[in-house]
Amino acid sequence: MASEKMIEVRVDMEEGEPLGATPNDKLVITKIQPGTIAEGKLRIGDQVKEVNGVKCKDCNDFFRALRFAAPCAKIIVNRDDKKAEELEARVHIPADRAKIIQRREGYVYELATLVWVQNGPKLGLGIKHFQNRVLVSRVDPGTLAEKCLILGDHLCDVDGVPVTDKDVARDLLVKNLQEKGKVTFVVERPESIDAKQWAKQALAANVMQPPSVQMNDDVKNIAAQYRQALPGLKTPSKSAMSTGRSARQVQIVEQTQTHEIGHDHEGKALRKVK
Repeated sequence: MASEKMIEVRVDMEEGEPLGATPNDKLVITKIQPGTIAEGKLRIGDQVKEVNGVKCKDCNDFFRALRFAAPCAKIIVNRDDKKAEELEARVHIPADRAKIIQRREGYVYELATLVWVQNGPKLGLGIKHFQNRVLVSRVDPGTLAEKCLILGDHLCDVDGVPVTDKDVARDLLVKNLQEKGKVTFVVERPESIDAKQWAKQALAANVMQPPSVQMNDDVKNIAAQYRQALPGLKTPSKSAMSTGRSARQVQIVEQTQTHEIGHDHEGKALRKVK
């Protein structure tokens, strides 16, 4: 591509000082920590080729070369300025949405946007929920989804609304596309080998786990024993729902109520959750 170019990036560093840039398995920089020596020098999307004359084939080569790079790391990268601008815009997540993310090692986070075009490509997206996460389970070629999502992506929210259930996520997605013509997601994308392996196993699971905590085996056993004993239990002589003065009826209403509560998280601050 004409916009790609090989450049040398010089980064002054002390022995043992962290660079502050995270590459993926293809040596493409996916994350730059604010306030580190890499900030303002390397860019998201840079692909590392060599450090101080040492060619880098994988992350081990890269970090080994950095270990002996002080006082100056001369890093040769392949840079696409247009692609870098697009990637930097995607990894910039608004503060009000970033605070709901429980960041984990081995993952990168970005803001993905789907824009609906009349008579344009189809959506082409399939999702499932697994262990309280909504995962991208299908991305059809040549569709809107292919432009910004990949298999195994975890959709943390839909237009700022946290989601853990595929049906809730789907309804929000369709509603916002119909009303606004576009929809955005905060995406947690696996980058490390362990993270990719977890995503692969989650997508291969035959049964979609409901968005709740599963019971331990001992709890399941107790519940099973109680169910077996239910037919032999005697009806109580006095109802727990009656005072004896006047009969009262209990009515079950199929309606979900949402309440905001305080929740502890890192930093000993509180954030509102539903």
